[in-house]
Amino acid sequence: MLRVPQSVWGIWELDVNQTCVSLDLETSGLDPDNDRIIEVGAVKFRGGTILGTLHTLVNPGCMLPNRVRLLTGITDDELQVAPPFSAVVDELVSFIGDHSIVGQNVQFDLGFLSSHGVIVSNNVYDVYDLATILLPHLDEYSLPALARQFDISYPVQHRALEDAFAAKDIFRALLEYVDKLDLSVIAEINRLTMASDWPWRSLFLELETGKAGGVSLWDRQAWEADCVPEAKGSVGREPLVPEAVLKPLDVDWLAGFLEEGGVVSKALPGFEYRPGQVLMMRHVAGALNEGRHLVVEAGTGTGKSIAYLLPAVLFAAQNNAPVVVSTNTINLQEQLVTKDLPELLKALSSAGEPAGAAAVKVAQLKGRNNYLCLRRWNSWRKTLGLPWEETRFLLRLLVWLSRTSSGDRAELNLAGNETGLWNRVCASEDNCVPERCSYYPGGCFLYRARRQAVGAHLVAVNHALLVSDLARGGGILPDYGHLIVDEAHHLEEEATEQFGYRVGDRDIYSLLEHFGDRGGFLFHLSSYLRTSSLAASRRRDVGREVEELTERAKRARPFAERFVGDVVRLVDFQVGAQGEYERAVRFSQEVRRHRLWSEVQSSWEGLDDQLAGVEIGMAELQATLEGLPSRSDSELNNCLAEMASVRQQVSGLRARLSSIVADPAGDSICWARITWQGELYLHSAPLSVGRMLDNVLFSRKDCVVLTSATLSVGGDLSYIKKSLGVEGAQGLIVDAPFDYAKSTLILLPEDIVAPEKPGYQEAVEQALLGVCRATRGCTLALFTSHAALRATYASVQPVLEGEGILVLGQGIDGSPKRVLNTFKANRNALLMGAAALWEGVDIVGEGLSVLVIVRLPFGVPTDPVTAARSELFDDSFNQYLLPQAVLRFKQGFGRLIRSWSDRGVVLILDKRLQTKAYGDAFLQSLPRCTVKTTRLPQVPEEVLGWLGWSVPADSRASHSEQTKTRPQDCW
Repeated sequence: MLRVPQSVWGIWELDVNQTCVSLDLETSGLDPDNDRIIEVGAVKFRGGTILGTLHTLVNPGCMLPNRVRLLTGITDDELQVAPPFSAVVDELVSFIGDHSIVGQNVQFDLGFLSSHGVIVSNNVYDVYDLATILLPHLDEYSLPALARQFDISYPVQHRALEDAFAAKDIFRALLEYVDKLDLSVIAEINRLTMASDWPWRSLFLELETGKAGGVSLWDRQAWEADCVPEAKGSVGREPLVPEAVLKPLDVDWLAGFLEEGGVVSKALPGFEYRPGQVLMMRHVAGALNEGRHLVVEAGTGTGKSIAYLLPAVLFAAQNNAPVVVSTNTINLQEQLVTKDLPELLKALSSAGEPAGAAAVKVAQLKGRNNYLCLRRWNSWRKTLGLPWEETRFLLRLLVWLSRTSSGDRAELNLAGNETGLWNRVCASEDNCVPERCSYYPGGCFLYRARRQAVGAHLVAVNHALLVSDLARGGGILPDYGHLIVDEAHHLEEEATEQFGYRVGDRDIYSLLEHFGDRGGFLFHLSSYLRTSSLAASRRRDVGREVEELTERAKRARPFAERFVGDVVRLVDFQVGAQGEYERAVRFSQEVRRHRLWSEVQSSWEGLDDQLAGVEIGMAELQATLEGLPSRSDSELNNCLAEMASVRQQVSGLRARLSSIVADPAGDSICWARITWQGELYLHSAPLSVGRMLDNVLFSRKDCVVLTSATLSVGGDLSYIKKSLGVEGAQGLIVDAPFDYAKSTLILLPEDIVAPEKPGYQEAVEQALLGVCRATRGCTLALFTSHAALRATYASVQPVLEGEGILVLGQGIDGSPKRVLNTFKANRNALLMGAAALWEGVDIVGEGLSVLVIVRLPFGVPTDPVTAARSELFDDSFNQYLLPQAVLRFKQGFGRLIRSWSDRGVVLILDKRLQTKAYGDAFLQSLPRCTVKTTRLPQVPEEVLGWLGWSVPADSRASHSEQTKTRPQDCW
């Protein structure tokens, strides 16, 4: 048992009699029932003293998988001469003894020991478990990441003894970190975990007792306390008061900032003069001055962020008028606020410009679901008997709340089901009832963020929030007349999402479950009634109404199941019960005339009647509660607030489902979608977002600048202008500054078969094998189909990994972010990606030298939105499907060349680019590259020749041989 000296609380120390063993195993795979231990490492220590180590390789009696050899560097030859586990097990058991075991994700190691006949009953301390709670902000919790966090030397990874040493050092660092927690936080941790068998609990109990002077704080006050941090920082700023007459920018004066020797070039290291950047900046400044709309395509390397931020900042500062900047991704939003803007403002300050860091106020505002609701958090944490998954999530939030000033979920690393759990504490619109909330306004994170934005010169938002504000007629963002939209190629998609809505089967079930949930408002109300001072007769009357409402919700459940089942049967009938990734059916007039549709409509009417009854029951209960003499009781007020939010959700659910099933708008698209996990979603979206954007945005704002690296088709901006409803805007195309003719080779294999022909899949696999064998990786392959990706992965992965090349598949080896990070860290790798990796991949240098585009990225004609919008065009292919595919193709192409020094090859494995009349539309939309037709057998040699890498004598050359033929920095 860990003991903390009660006389010294500065740094935790293990009791002198306490010895621990840090343990790590390397294994042949992840399944303890079928895979084997191949290496054992253990470190025995007391405090900071090493008492001994144990290390041995273990003969598994089988060949190692290629991936394990790549990961660990352990070879089959080494293992063949190593002892079997049976020969080392006694020494390991003796070494561990009855000491506490420390490790990273140590249950994995214990599972393998158990499968090998070693049952461990020692105390176990998992550093991963504690780190995820104490450090909820970290991007990852691997041993290398934790070692970096605590500045621990860890040069060799994925070897058992080295990993055991790292886990030991991280363990001690975490103990020191625990002591920095406030006493109230420690006490609440103990209260939340009191019904669990959490191994770390005894440690926290001792710490609490010692810090509280020998008496448990929980016994005295933790349950009564809100355990909510005091708000940090000011509540908000005073609103800006714009100048009566807006003063125009001096465009020539601004251009001087970006010239060689200008203000920006002097202040920012590595800044280079780029004529395209100056040209774009002049047009943005002109649009702000003249109050007109502008569409700018700025190729990769233009430096468009500075080109629009510089005039935006100075225009806002000199006119005291806000400029809103919107990005599609929160990542770019964070980059603008934490990097680009501070650097620019610093440069302006260093030059003595009035619009420097001190004068310009910047705010970052996100959608309300990104902020924690203190009322919902406090209600949930008071629920006893929660499952461990929920308790652990609350522990992470608890530690985070003791430090955050923003309440922004971006500060948290939410993994797995925690995203769903976050929805139970976020400030969602359906759950927000300010008039009943004791934390509003001063303690409300959302309110404080909005108040900060009201007084800011530049407000950074994302497209979701921008369009959400437009859809509801304002009220979220401060009043503004000037807007810059970066990543504008996503605006139509986001407008489709925000001007529409979706309802999932889990949304229906979760709402009904809320009436019987231990964390629901009826549970809290019942708890309140048991302890309130109300007369017994009053409590019984309210109790009966609670029971009746609970029964109403229960009766609605089978109606919901019937409705969901009828929709699923309709989808199955229309498109089949099996699907590659997901299935979707548009509720067209033809579908609505089908016999199965009448069953959907009938079951919806039944469900709607039940939900109406639930609403009536809630209204009656609410009226009763508001008439109680204890109406001012804060606990009762919280119950009423929760009830009001749930009532809003029921009402909103009925309205949305009714508009999809029973009463769809004439200009809407309605459809059902079933994911590959079997989840059902019902959608509604506008048929045309261009007209809506014109009505709520372009016709109402003085200046809107739309910019992206991919807006034009064949050098023409007409398609994007029309789709977004801004046909009258000025257009500008700024070419990328790179010399693509010298840096980029586009290879078109003339002997590749057409995608619809037999043998195409095999040709794709052989092409990838040839390229990767020659280059030893450094390759990104982009697919338009998850099925094709999986099939190709299954074929090439064992072959390439047998030759020392790691193969990573999106959705197979992890999320897009995870596989991309792994690819960046392993240059001898092939990364295979689908939709998510067609953009957002930014790898400078030889780490990405070959881009393979497997098929042209045409949209699926049967997709409900695509099919409906296609009907708006006389020539849907050339006017709609082709331009969309070209823009997507440009996005994929843009992954390759990211800097002046980059050099690479684009291999396009779609014969249609060469044989169809529309093929030129794709190539003519790209920068002027070197294009060459070749044959598949010559592709590897063409690639190596262009990259300037020597051709290996044998494409199957070993890893060590290949390193001799490649530049060193490619590794």
